[in-house]
Amino acid sequence: MHGEILNLLDCHLSELQALRRELSGRHAALPGERRRVAAATASAAERYARTLSSMLTDVDGQLPAAP
Repeated sequence: MHGEILNLLDCHLSELQALRRELSGRHAALPGERRRVAAATASAAERYARTLSSMLTDVDGQLPAAP
C-alpha cells in the first residue's frame, strides 16, 4: 500500500504544479480563467482526500485508529 499512496501523492502534486503553472503564467488571463484554475485546485484536493481515505479505510468501512 505504501507505493500506492506515494504514487497517489505524486500524481496529486503533479496536478497541482500544472495548475500552479497555469495561474502563474505571464499570458493575459481570459475572464474567469484564474477562478477556474483555483476551483480546479480545490477539486483536485477533494479527489485526493477521497481517494486516500478510501485507500486507508479498513474492511469495516472505518478509518484505522490513530497511533
